[in-house]
Amino acid sequence: MTDKKAQAPRLNPQLETVQLTAFEPDETYEGWVFEELTLKQTEVEMLFFKGCLFKNCQFEQVDFNNCDFQDVQFEHCALLNCSLMNDPFQRVAFNSCQLIGSDFAEAGLNDVTFDTCQADYTGFNFARMRHVDFKDCSMQEVSLGQVDWQWLTMIGNRLNGMDMTGTNLKNLDISQNQFEKSDFHARIITRGDHQHRTDARDYERVAN
Repeated sequence: MTDKKAQAPRLNPQLETVQLTAFEPDETYEGWVFEELTLKQTEVEMLFFKGCLFKNCQFEQVDFNNCDFQDVQFEHCALLNCSLMNDPFQRVAFNSCQLIGSDFAEAGLNDVTFDTCQADYTGFNFARMRHVDFKDCSMQEVSLGQVDWQWLTMIGNRLNGMDMTGTNLKNLDISQNQFEKSDFHARIITRGDHQHRTDARDYERVAN
């Protein structure tokens, strides 16, 4: 049976620490530690990060355009109002990070964990999620519309105002989270050979 939990990043225990002030476009960064790196209001493109560790880094309004993250760990980092749209993530962990206002729309998230993160106003619309775990995160006003997911785990999060319009909620357990005044609109689609059947259900849950 396939494990429903996300796999951890595969990191070399002996990573090389580097000091950078910017990334060169169309480069591969493998086996490096980036510590206290700060980037603001810029675009980086065509980067491949493999087996890397980001510690105490600050990214603000950074557009990660066509970047690929494989076996990457973010620790105590801030990604504020960043764009990660369409980017692939494979075995990536965000631990105690600030992700406020960042956009993962249409990204491919495979074996990704968000642990104790502040992810208010973050967007995941139309993302593809496989083995994604959210644990003990603040996720107020998060948008998870039209998400294609399998093995999505959500435990101990604050989900006030979360929007899951158009996402199939069948078999998704959100009972171990805190939420109030959150609306969940489930769209369940069954495909036949020549027809589509759509059933819509509206959920409104208010926690006292």
